[in-house]
Amino acid sequence: MSKDYQFSTAPPAVGGEHVAGKAGEIISPDPPPAINLQQDEMQVYNYICDVLRAAGIDHTTAGISISVIVRTFINWIEASRICEERGRTQESKTGWVTPYPWADDEKRLKMELGQWLPKACLTIPSLARVRKDTGEKSGQDDLFGDLVNHAMSSPQRGLPN
Repeated sequence: MSKDYQFSTAPPAVGGEHVAGKAGEIISPDPPPAINLQQDEMQVYNYICDVLRAAGIDHTTAGISISVIVRTFINWIEASRICEERGRTQESKTGWVTPYPWADDEKRLKMELGQWLPKACLTIPSLARVRKDTGEKSGQDDLFGDLVNHAMSSPQRGLPN
């Protein structure tokens, strides 16, 4: 049995070392041609790509998913605006309260965004997880870094079986 112990972790199986890169080297994809994004949608698309580039997240193959997020986001903004103008619920003559259809749309679109945004690394926890998995250092201190470095630098004494 070998006494050489490895205490490192491998990069994630999907994406590996290519998930994060230098912001200046990352090229954003164009949206798929069939989706025909409008001007306001294109502004949101470019904003998302700028944010991902600034964070150093490679998103070269994410054109379709970013486009879906953009459309969902724009539709959610519109549904929210309609809810603010017309209200979210209606009351019948008997006092029964039900949501308007656009209120259901707003709720559904918000839930869809909650599913899509982490997949595209557009939430703080998902970005932190990618940085952790790829080994990129965050701003938080490593509480046990000094202890681990000391243990790793001490002479090899062999571990009991």
